[in-house]
Parts: sequence; C-alpha cells; structure tokens
Amino acid sequence: MDTLIMLQLKVALQLAMKEEVSFRKEGLLTSTACEYSIAQKTVSRAIISMCPEIGKKPGDVTNDDTIKLLKKYINQEKERNLYQFGYLKEADIEGKSGPEVKKLVADTIRDCGDSLTSTVIEIAQGYLPKQATEDEIVKWISENIDFTKFKNKMQAMGPIMKQFKGSNGNVVKSILLNL
Repeated sequence: MDTLIMLQLKVALQLAMKEEVSFRKEGLLTSTACEYSIAQKTVSRAIISMCPEIGKKPGDVTNDDTIKLLKKYINQEKERNLYQFGYLKEADIEGKSGPEVKKLVADTIRDCGDSLTSTVIEIAQGYLPKQATEDEIVKWISENIDFTKFKNKMQAMGPIMKQFKGSNGNVVKSILLNL
C-alpha cells in the first residue's frame, strides 16, 4: 500500500509524463512549463528508483522512508550544484581524504544556503513536511506534554521531535531550555 508521499510522487510522475508528451506534440519543449514537467518527472523517478537502496519496493516504503530519500536526493543535488556553479573545484578536494571531502562539501552547502537551489530541489522540498514554527511547537508542548512525567525537561525532546518530524532539534532544545 502506497503511503501519501509516495502516492503523490507516482501521481505527479504520471501527470508530468502526459504533460511532456503534450508539450512535445505542440513543439513547446523550451517552455518554462515543459521544463517544470521534466523536472517533476526527474524528481519522481529518482525517488521511486532510490527505494531499493533501503531494501524496499516503492509500494512498501513508509512516509519516513520517503522523507529520508527526499532529503538524500536534495543533498545529492545540492552537492552536484556545488560543482556545477563553481563553489567547489577539483583543486579544492585534491589530496583530501573521504571524510575531509565530506566535511568540506557539508560546510560549503551550509555556507551557500539557498543559492544552491534549482527547480528539482524546490520540487523535492515541496514533498517534505513543513517546518513547524516556534509558536506552534510551544503551543503543542503546553497542550500535550506533562513535564512531571520526566526527570528533566530535555527528556521531553523525544515525543516533541516525533510530533514535529523534520524540525530542527536545536530549535526544540532552545524552546525547552526557555520553558
């Protein structure tokens, strides 16, 4: 049984393929709408084809599995953009060990921020759960967490992070410290 995100990806893939055929028939391959359809098709196919990496068929993945695959795909695309946009060059990584290169890539991605985006990254990010605001997290904590059941506030982090998947752990930690 397909999960919601995987189902959305499959439906989007079918629609993008139909749109691309239509654009080809009309000779509109260079249009922005056609480029978007091709990007959507690329993202959907990539995520679906990544399922065997986690030992599952596309119909057997959970939303959590799909979110992990989306995050991995986004990171791979950002890394590709580092080289494509010239933020990193071969000389920058020459002579470095694997872990050193990995750290350099992660640091450069963090430093570049949103400048590494592309249509495929934006499409893939659209499938990820939206980040909760601090106010939403604080409100949920006040309504759902009984701190008397924990030895200290930080032990409440598990249920909060489970509720707000994809939220920044440092944000949740600072909220708990300020309560």
